[in-house]
Amino acid sequence: MFEDAVELGVRLLKEVFTVDIVKRWFTWWMDLLYVIISTTPQGIRLYITSLMVFAIRFHVDTFWTWVEWNIWQNWSGAYAQDERPVMEGVKDVKWRSYGPHPKELVHVVVPDEEHAKKTANFPPTKSKHIVYFHGGGFVFASSSVLFHSITCFARAGLTVLSFDYPLAPEDRFPAAIVSALRALHWTKTNQSVGVVSLFGDSAGANIVMMAAAMVCNRNLLEEFADSLENKEEGIAIRSFDFPKIECVASLYGLLDNLSWRGRRLKQITILENYIAEGGIAGALELYQPYEKTVFGNKMLFGDLIDDIHVFPRTLFVGGSQDPLVYSSVMTHEKLRDKGIDAHCKIYPSRHGFFGFPPQWTFGAWVHGAKPTCELLIHFFAEASSRHRRSCSNTATGVRCCVEENGDYGIHAMRAYDRHYSSTEDESGK
Repeated sequence: MFEDAVELGVRLLKEVFTVDIVKRWFTWWMDLLYVIISTTPQGIRLYITSLMVFAIRFHVDTFWTWVEWNIWQNWSGAYAQDERPVMEGVKDVKWRSYGPHPKELVHVVVPDEEHAKKTANFPPTKSKHIVYFHGGGFVFASSSVLFHSITCFARAGLTVLSFDYPLAPEDRFPAAIVSALRALHWTKTNQSVGVVSLFGDSAGANIVMMAAAMVCNRNLLEEFADSLENKEEGIAIRSFDFPKIECVASLYGLLDNLSWRGRRLKQITILENYIAEGGIAGALELYQPYEKTVFGNKMLFGDLIDDIHVFPRTLFVGGSQDPLVYSSVMTHEKLRDKGIDAHCKIYPSRHGFFGFPPQWTFGAWVHGAKPTCELLIHFFAEASSRHRRSCSNTATGVRCCVEENGDYGIHAMRAYDRHYSSTEDESGK
């Protein structure tokens, strides 16, 4: 009798606590938690988020930066995204200041003579220099801690200028954009570089995309300069001498404020979806200016697209396990609709996959960071006529805009979204 009762109880529990019901309960509780956080007074929310950011930043800027420069770069067994030792092919690393702010610093990474031969025959109109802005949600990270992820470009014969910039919450928008424009001016006037390629990941992708939009569209630059509270700074920006921007690469960029909200990626857990969305939203709240009248509060590239008339050829790279994949594919779609030479490739990876040392990823880098490195080098090194709609990645003809692979525009949305059918109107279809 007792055994029958136990069996009946177990059967009832299995019927009540099905996987589907547990997921629904969990989702309901997470939604409730999200509502509670959203309705918490902004001052309290910003205070708590700031404390978390300062704790993370301290850890990154001390321990992990020390590991990067004292162990990882000097260990012969450490390799970068191109499967080569981190410092191989690097002739010199210069540490320079490019502006008055203490955070306006830049690493100038110069290739050695052997690797520089790869770009020796580039014509004067072809870029041999990459201007790179790091990610970190506008609130943490630095060129120093991500240094290992940019030396692969030196081995391709390219000089890399890796810029730091003021971080939120101490320096909110538009400080980072002002620094980006100053960095381009410094590159042209101090380094005598006439043509550059721009590259950024995550928040850094948004910074370089916005800078490119202003440099290529004078109307946006004028509007931005007019909106600055510091009028002397606005006058200076109008007089900046910028290099020509040949191309822009956006790596899992935070490019808009809407596409990634409320999504549910199939490739990651529900909990990870919620944590990622909460982290992005929290970082943006810290980055948002106190005075929302600054540049009409257009602090993300997606806010500028309607006013863009000219833009360099652009490559978007994202991860299918990253909620910001939506930001990449939607922005790519919008630029293509405007006739911009834009390309998109999605790899089966999480956010930040290019920034982690390959040996820390348990082999995942082979499917994300390694092919991304090959694609970026090809994109930067080839002339624009050689990297158009076909987007050849390697000699085998791997392409980055292939509908049937689910890595292009709305095809990616169908492949990744848990509830695509209910959001088709947001994808531009």
